[in-house]
Amino acid sequence: MVTVNEAKQKIIANTEVLTSMSMKPSESLNYVLFQDVRASISLPSFRQSSMDGYAVHDSDITARGTVLEILAEAKAGEGTMQVLPPGAAMRIFTGAPVPEGATAVIMQERTTRTGSFVTIEDFPVTPGRNIRSIGQQIMKGSIALPQNILLTAGAIGFLSGLNVEEVSVYRKPKIGLLVTGDELVQNGSSIRHGQVYESNSLMLRAALQQEGVTDVEVLYAKDDLRATIDALDELAGRNDIVLASGGISVGDYDFVGEALQSIRAETIFYKVRQKPGKPLLFARRKQTLFFALPGNPASSLVCYYEYVLPAIRKMSGRSDYFLRSVSMPIERGYSFDGERDEFLKATANQDVVIPLDGQESFALRSFAIANAIIYLTVNQNKVEAGDHVEVHLLPA
Repeated sequence: MVTVNEAKQKIIANTEVLTSMSMKPSESLNYVLFQDVRASISLPSFRQSSMDGYAVHDSDITARGTVLEILAEAKAGEGTMQVLPPGAAMRIFTGAPVPEGATAVIMQERTTRTGSFVTIEDFPVTPGRNIRSIGQQIMKGSIALPQNILLTAGAIGFLSGLNVEEVSVYRKPKIGLLVTGDELVQNGSSIRHGQVYESNSLMLRAALQQEGVTDVEVLYAKDDLRATIDALDELAGRNDIVLASGGISVGDYDFVGEALQSIRAETIFYKVRQKPGKPLLFARRKQTLFFALPGNPASSLVCYYEYVLPAIRKMSGRSDYFLRSVSMPIERGYSFDGERDEFLKATANQDVVIPLDGQESFALRSFAIANAIIYLTVNQNKVEAGDHVEVHLLPA
């Protein structure tokens, strides 16, 4: 049996970053850049007005109330370069090219128009006012986004504005999911006494989808050694990570551990000094990782967030493997006996973290409203209201 920290260290040490792949920026949300992206154009690529107003020569504005004749207008998308002679103004709109010769744009609210003339209420007017210079955001040839950055909605918009058609990103892992248990029935089917509806596969697929992992294959196996061996071997041949839900405890019909030995997967550790989720097994065969998760749904989801997710993130090129951890005061006291660390489903707000009722390993109702997990070590097995505890924030 290993400690929580030992388990995490062993997982990261045995996880390797995946290779790269190319994709359109529009499809790359939550992927990590494999290599730098350089700007093929400058942004802006022309002098651009940041305001609706009037383009002027700043030297023409000699006092508040200066009156200038309006010669023309410049609209966004203007294809020809206009020229503004001294002593005149040009109506201009946000995003429009600034005419040659103009050195400032006076915002519309600081002017008064009368027919073909405009009175400038600003003084003094500094050169460059309300003008976006060429390359103000980025110059052509510069690094637009560095490698290893996580691509967000803002990043995708930025790349699209640079006319980037393809980016090189770290591949996300392919996941194989094996569900075991003769008592499990698929949703929508009729159920007999002693049976339960299977929920772990849907729960884990949703958690994977939240991380942007969509290449997920699910197989089901009866509580039979040969069936378990065949299913694990089949999944291992096609996937980077294989998750087994159930069948890893010490019951007569728990075959996952024996099946992993049969397919020559090396067990890195079995059992973690924690509650819930003690019977977690982590194994490896060549580059494929195996996580045998407890069958109890809450235990399975805790183990996913604390152990599987970090491996997925490392494979995907991220450096922030683990859930974000913060220290927060706990709303009410909590204590436990024993020699295992505890993970508590909780809700966290700006002020406190609140442990929820229903901490049993089978109970998902509390997980349905949780946005955090409290981590208490055996050295902190009794906390009073207001004590600070370690809180792991769940993905939003």
